[in-house]
Amino acid sequence: MRVAERASALARSEPWIVLAPLVAVQWLVLLAFALTVQRNGWLFYQGGDQTWFYTSAWELGHGRIPETLVGYLWPFVLAPLALLAGPNFLDGLPVIVVVQVLVLAPLALLCSYWVTARVGGRLLGYLAAGGWIAAPWVAQELFVDRYHERWNEQTLPQALGFTALGDFPSMVLLMLSAVFVLRALDGGARGDVLAAGLVAGLAVALKPANGLFVFAPLLAFALVRRWRAGLEFGLVLAPALVTLLLWKYRGTGISVLALDPVTLAAEAPPPPPPHPSQQTWWEQAREFVPLDIHQVNRQILGFREYFWSPRVLEYVPVAGAIAVARVSVAKAAFFAAWLLAFFLVTGSAPATSVESASIWRLMMPAWPAYFFLAISIPLLVPVWGMRLRERFAAPLRQVRWPRAALVPVAVALAVPLALTAALPASERGDAAKLPLQSLFLPLDQEVGLAVQPVEGGLDLSWDAPEPAAAESFFVVYRSPLEYPLEGDAARMVRQGVLCEESLGDAPRCTVEMEEVGRTREERFVDRAPPPGTWTYRIGTAANWRNDDSLGDPFVISGPLDVSVG
Repeated sequence: MRVAERASALARSEPWIVLAPLVAVQWLVLLAFALTVQRNGWLFYQGGDQTWFYTSAWELGHGRIPETLVGYLWPFVLAPLALLAGPNFLDGLPVIVVVQVLVLAPLALLCSYWVTARVGGRLLGYLAAGGWIAAPWVAQELFVDRYHERWNEQTLPQALGFTALGDFPSMVLLMLSAVFVLRALDGGARGDVLAAGLVAGLAVALKPANGLFVFAPLLAFALVRRWRAGLEFGLVLAPALVTLLLWKYRGTGISVLALDPVTLAAEAPPPPPPHPSQQTWWEQAREFVPLDIHQVNRQILGFREYFWSPRVLEYVPVAGAIAVARVSVAKAAFFAAWLLAFFLVTGSAPATSVESASIWRLMMPAWPAYFFLAISIPLLVPVWGMRLRERFAAPLRQVRWPRAALVPVAVALAVPLALTAALPASERGDAAKLPLQSLFLPLDQEVGLAVQPVEGGLDLSWDAPEPAAAESFFVVYRSPLEYPLEGDAARMVRQGVLCEESLGDAPRCTVEMEEVGRTREERFVDRAPPPGTWTYRIGTAANWRNDDSLGDPFVISGPLDVSVG
């Protein structure tokens, strides 16, 4: 009797009796990774749009709408942190990493269980939760040796939540939306449909490219002929999309399709495209959805060069889709459409490459679909696979959403919309892009920059706040006080910054200064600057290798004007 009572108690405590220890294991694995991978304090390899999000958050924290080159959700979430931590991305980085590792990473693990349990039962769900922890390290062993550094030091920090990019939270949001989509397919509850649409809308608000996910739920609802559910899912997306459109319009005056983060994330900036004001909506759409079969084929060739068996990599999702189709054709179509939409569109982008490892980050919001298909392959085993699902069926517990839950939902939707409409736009010189490095940086850090003439040059000194998160160094910039850019008198660079009117309210500003030196000291002698009036600025920079010959600045100081006779 005691054995039966204990078994009953264990059954009542599922799934948490399994998932809670797995979360603890996940934290230990992440800690071990953080202590062993090459890094500079809290600064792991980034290589993406972290400065776009953080600088936009810093602008919002000071009550300004910046040039809106990314989605609005992550800047609004980070705005209080950026206001308290200051303009230097490094000062806010530890909080971002801790929140992602302690909150978002476990949420992704739980979603891996919930999604897979809805397909293959609890036991397969537990396998998925454990596999979610192990998959990054198993995958590493399947690459050729020369690729391990790019996987371990450049890809995994981004995939595990140790960076401030938008891809990791995008992935978690889409996984959470997938949970509600599958619940809606099984139970048809309106609350699940609305929750799926709400979370998917937030994912699109974080990165517009996540809109590719929306086709998968709509296809699944269509296959089960739940037209009303598809309509409700689409309607719930509307508030986030309206805010995103307004955000883009205020900051750039152009379509949400322009300046997609896939382009911004390129390791080497692509040639400048025609200005969006000179493009038709169809041309903007083609940039956002650059279907290029030749480029997609290059990704497949990259897999063949670096992966152990490209055929296995290619056939796993096919086998997984067949396995899931044994349970539900709609669910199989959902996973396949999720993965295929991202692979075709993101894989077509010039910024995407297996060789540079950029594909793993840019495709990150869709890799869970690949994982769910792979983990479902045991359902192909004759008789045993389906019996396993039936024996360990996952009960569908209806979630009763209290009316009080409407309050935070309304706040999450209404506050960004109201602030986006009401806040004034950024002014000239608050923040600007560094074109060569594809960065977006604050420009007004106070460093007490001073200058003294010395024999043979100018002795610059400053007292910049030293970030505790990582070892940093300084980049010294110089430009004439005022000059026309490329001989165009209408495009005047003043104090090293070129600001031009955009179609929106915020100006388009770029830093047009020459880098004259790098130093770890708070002093630099600029040898024999030419006669004239010059503007100096100091950038605070760092990188994951702590190598001052590499890396980019995260913040740039205010200007100092100096006359040289």
